[in-house]
Amino acid sequence: MKILMSNDDGYHASGIQALIKELEKHHDIYVAAPSINHSAGSSALSVRKDIKVDNIRKNHYIIDGTPADCVHIALTCLIEDKIDMVVSGINLGANLGDDVIYSGTVAAALEGRHLEMSPVAISLVSQNNISVDEAALLSSEIIEKIISNKKISRNTLLNVNIPDKNVNSNDFNYTRLGKRDLPLPASKLVKKNFYSIGAAGPPKDNTNGTDFFSIDSDKISITPIIYDLTDKNILDDINNK
Repeated sequence: MKILMSNDDGYHASGIQALIKELEKHHDIYVAAPSINHSAGSSALSVRKDIKVDNIRKNHYIIDGTPADCVHIALTCLIEDKIDMVVSGINLGANLGDDVIYSGTVAAALEGRHLEMSPVAISLVSQNNISVDEAALLSSEIIEKIISNKKISRNTLLNVNIPDKNVNSNDFNYTRLGKRDLPLPASKLVKKNFYSIGAAGPPKDNTNGTDFFSIDSDKISITPIIYDLTDKNILDDINNK
């Protein structure tokens, strides 16, 4: 299988490099990743600037753009081969609940939504008890499960979060997105007219069935996410009046 890999931590980040080593054992790997960290960059495309691309070795590109730029350019211009799926990560830090709105990791995967296989975004909650190499092996095994699961629609993105525990690839739950409380306030810096964005809020809905609950239970969380943001319940109510 031909897999395009990207991330938001940057090409040289340990997460993506560890996952490349694992996945290239079984698949043809192509890489298009940012030159610098673009965490929380969401799905921004650089439509008002020219984007520099460095082909550092065969099928490996470092791109001076956002995660979405990287996958977009790779799929539409750089790579002539037919790519089967996009894998983004391993992100060093969780992408749970509302995080997916801002996540560059999820955004990179989202650019692969038109391909044959469902795109996958992978995040490691923290690295206190599990190494990035161990997380890469787990991620590789999880990806194989996703590939072989015929019930997963290709119109679905799989958001994977790995707990900071020694788990195996069978220790997972399919989950829904939880919800965070309001973020912490932005803070004014000493430097005039400069502010710093506050940290994400604590979980507000971390009940059974959510991605938060799965991680708190030391289980890998796999959340299917659809791209259609339409509130169909409200739409039906409006149209039925």
